[in-house]
This record gives sequence, C-alpha cells and structure tokens, in this order.
Amino acid sequence: MLARLMKHEILSSYRKFLPIYAGVILMTFITSFSFNVQGISASLTFSGLLFTLVGITMLFTLYTIIINLGQRVFGKPGYLLFTTPATTLEIMLSKVIINMMWFIVSILVSIFAASLFVLSAFQQNIFDIIGELINLVIRHPYESYTIITAGFTYALYMIGMLFFLFALLNMIYKGEKKILIGILLYFAIGQVVNLITSIFLGAYMSFATAWIEDFNSIWVFVGIYFILSAAFYVLTYFIIDRKLELQ
Repeated sequence: MLARLMKHEILSSYRKFLPIYAGVILMTFITSFSFNVQGISASLTFSGLLFTLVGITMLFTLYTIIINLGQRVFGKPGYLLFTTPATTLEIMLSKVIINMMWFIVSILVSIFAASLFVLSAFQQNIFDIIGELINLVIRHPYESYTIITAGFTYALYMIGMLFFLFALLNMIYKGEKKILIGILLYFAIGQVVNLITSIFLGAYMSFATAWIEDFNSIWVFVGIYFILSAAFYVLTYFIIDRKLELQ
C-alpha cells in the first residue's frame, strides 16, 4: 500500500513541479547564452530573472510541502485519504518521502542553475568545474559527508516539525483563525527548539559559527535535530492515530 500511496503523491504533484523546473532550466540556458552573445546589460537582466525564478522555486516548494502536509492530510482531502486501507504509518511515510524528494530535486535544480551561471559568467569549462568539485570532495571526504548529512537531517526536521505543527493545531483548535494560531504555534515550537539547542551548544552558537569556529560541533546539531525530528514524527503519529478522528 505504501508504494501505491507514493505513486499517488507523485501523480498529484509532478504537474506542479515539472513546469517550474523546466522554466528554471530554460532560463539558465538563456542566461548562459546571453553571456556569450548578448551585451552585459542583457546578461544582468537575465541573471536577475534567473535568480528570481530560483527563489520562487524554493518558495513554491516550501508552500507545496505546507499545503501537502496540512490541507491534504488534515483538510477535506485528508478524510478521503484515511478511508483507504492504508495505515497511519504508511500515510505518513508516503508524505515524508515524496515531499523530501521534491525538496531535494528543487535544491539540485537550483544548484544546477547557479553552477551554470557561474560557468557562463567566468567563461569556465563545465568539465573543469566538475573535476574540481570531485577533487574537493575526495580531498575533504569528512567535511563533505558532514555537510550532506546535516542538510538531509535538517530537511527531515523541517518536514517533521511542519507535520507535527499541523497535527497539534488540528488537535487543540477547531476555530476559524487557524492561520493565526498556526503561526503562533510555529514561533512557539521554534523557541523551544532554540532553547534545546542553546542548552547543548550555548546561546551564541549557530550553524554558521559552528562551520567557522568548530566544524566538529556540526555533528551536535545533526544529533539534536535528528532527535527532534524523531520526536516530532512520533508525536505526530500519536496525535493522528489516537487523538484525531480522521478515519
């Protein structure tokens, strides 16, 4: 049943993502072409449009994840979802896996656009850049693995936190001001998370300062956010399965 749910998630969302990915890739090639053929003013114009489109892509991805975890689980579409023979765990897994997939694809498309932009702006050969990146990863495998793991863990945390937020919101509030209450809950959860991280890392330690001052402390961030993610998913499962009458 999990495979069917994942297939349904992809079929219901790919039409939203593919056009905007195609737009980013097309604008990337147009911008690259402008550096080689057009003047500097045209290149700057296309560059501005490209990075605006990349920003819209990431905002659209976040918006789609919010809608998918909120309205499509706890709204009217959710009632149909929970009438299927799927278990709560299968429904949650399908949501998390597919939303994570789109989040990663959006990041990869954005990286592709930024990379090709840099190549075009500095007239670099793409194979030279790829070779340099591979050599960088080979020379610094520990740092590369740490950064990838940290990014993946934070994405898992973000989706888990949003999932928990919507589950908690629908459990404690049934009124018409859900958006306002949801925003307040979001900031409240954020303050709790900041308090937890400050206990283990200090009030002035952030991911950026860890990167610069003590790279190994990034693993503390990874551990904290992994535990928080697990807690969010467990609590979300408990709320959906035991507290909300969605089935």
